[in-house]
Amino acid sequence: MLATREDVGRAITPEEESALLQACAKSRSRSLVPFVTLAIETGARFGVIRTLQWGSVDFANRCLRWGKDKTASGTGRIVPLNQRAMAALGFWATPFPERKPEHYVFPTERYGAAGDVFSPKAYDSDPTKPIGSIKEAWEAAKLRAGRILKDNSKDENSDEAVRPLRCRFHDLRHTAVSRMLNAGVPIAKVAKIVGWSTATMVRMAARYGHFSLDELRGAMESISTALETGSPVNSPVSEPTSVEARPN
Repeated sequence: MLATREDVGRAITPEEESALLQACAKSRSRSLVPFVTLAIETGARFGVIRTLQWGSVDFANRCLRWGKDKTASGTGRIVPLNQRAMAALGFWATPFPERKPEHYVFPTERYGAAGDVFSPKAYDSDPTKPIGSIKEAWEAAKLRAGRILKDNSKDENSDEAVRPLRCRFHDLRHTAVSRMLNAGVPIAKVAKIVGWSTATMVRMAARYGHFSLDELRGAMESISTALETGSPVNSPVSEPTSVEARPN
């Protein structure tokens, strides 16, 4: 298991993400690429991805229902899937044509190599049990990612030793949150997607809420702008329509 920490993390860059996924693709663990991709594209914690079952994935409606999470607001939440998450899950479903709703998306299995040319093979796959630790594969992937980034750097003459990519698994969650907020997604929506409690949302608003004076000025101007344009000040907020995840 990878420990979940709630202290301040870091968002990885697109270049680091590309190197990380390339490195994951070279792992013996065939589940590493879809596992890491789902973490980046949903901001979900390691534990809820690890215990995800096929019955909670609704391919038709492009959404899924997470299982037990750290908070009551996070447990059982339904989230839509973007194109990259759908593609990763769709590709990953291919090796499991006889999957059942109660089977785990990422089952426990063992890995080895076969042939004169290195070719990783999976065996002893048990879909009734979730994957255990990915720490060994994760740490190896970060080292390969560091090597990829060094090879891609402009400083080709550097004699500095290769360093692993500085990224905890929880930083993938931080990356997803940062990217949504940078894209202008309201923090209330982000909280709904990643399963923050009300108290956590307040803390995270303070942590991620770095605004320039001009941005704050624009927010203040919107107060009187509503009166000038005749927009209703006390507009009722409609409740979002719920979506039920269906077994595929």
